[in-house]
Amino acid sequence: MVIVDVAKRLVRQSPIGPSAVRLYRKYVRTGLGDAVGYDRDTVEVMRRVLRRDSSCVDVGAHNGNILRTMLDLSPRGTHFAFEPLPHLAARLRVAFPTVRVHEVALSDYAGQASFIHVANDAAYSGLRPRIYDRPDPVLQQIAVTVTRLDDVIPPEQALAFIKIDVEGGEFHVLRGAIETIRRGRPIVVFEGGPKSTGQYGVEPGEVYELIRGPLGGRLSTMRRWLTGLPPYAEAEFCEVWRSGVEFYFIAYPPGGTPGAGGSRA
Repeated sequence: MVIVDVAKRLVRQSPIGPSAVRLYRKYVRTGLGDAVGYDRDTVEVMRRVLRRDSSCVDVGAHNGNILRTMLDLSPRGTHFAFEPLPHLAARLRVAFPTVRVHEVALSDYAGQASFIHVANDAAYSGLRPRIYDRPDPVLQQIAVTVTRLDDVIPPEQALAFIKIDVEGGEFHVLRGAIETIRRGRPIVVFEGGPKSTGQYGVEPGEVYELIRGPLGGRLSTMRRWLTGLPPYAEAEFCEVWRSGVEFYFIAYPPGGTPGAGGSRA
C-alpha cells in the first residue's frame, strides 16, 4: 500500500495531476452515475457495524443523506444530527422528526463564532475558510453557536458510529469529543486533508497522535478497513494525507477491523 500511495502522490504532483485527480474521483471513486464514492464507502462501513438499535451521530448533516441511512439501518437507535446552517437544520427537523437535531457548530470549545456559509455550495461551509475546489465561492458570514460533542451527548448514551464532515474542523470536533469516544468506542468516519483541515493549522501528525493517544484508536481509510488491511503507521498516514488523493478516514478501536465480511455490532 505504501508503494501505491507514493505512486498516487507522484501522479498528483505531475503536470497531469489536477486532471488525473478529477478523473479518479469521478470515475474510479464514484462510478458512472453513482453517489459520491466516499458516501458509498461510509454506507458500507455502517452496514458492517450497526445493529437495528445502534445509536449514531452525524456531524455536518447537511441534507441528511448519511443520516437517512443511519435511520434505515438502526431504526430503534437514538440519533443526533449537528448542522449550523439554519435553513438546513430546519429541513432536517422536518425530514427526520425522531432525530435530535442541534443547530450548532461542533468544535473543542463552547461559545459563539462567525461561520463561513458558502452560499453557492453549502457543503463547503465551515468555521473557517478552506481551499475551495471551485473558482467562484460566494462567502457569507453568519453567527453560530459552538459547542463540544462531550457537552451534548449524555454520559449514559452509547454510540456505535460517528460521521464528521465539517470542511476542516474535524480535528477540533474530535478534541471536543474525547470523553464520548473513549466511553463508547464508536467507529468514527471523518474528512481531512491539506485543503480543509490544514487551513485550521492542523498537521497530519497531530491527527494521528490524537487518534492513537487520547482516543486510543487506530487510523486507516475506509477502503483499507473494509478489506481487512492493517491500520496506518504514522509515516504512511502523513504521506496519504499530504498527497490529497484520499481525504476520508476511519478511526476505530483496537480489534475493530472487520475483514472481508465481519461485523462489529
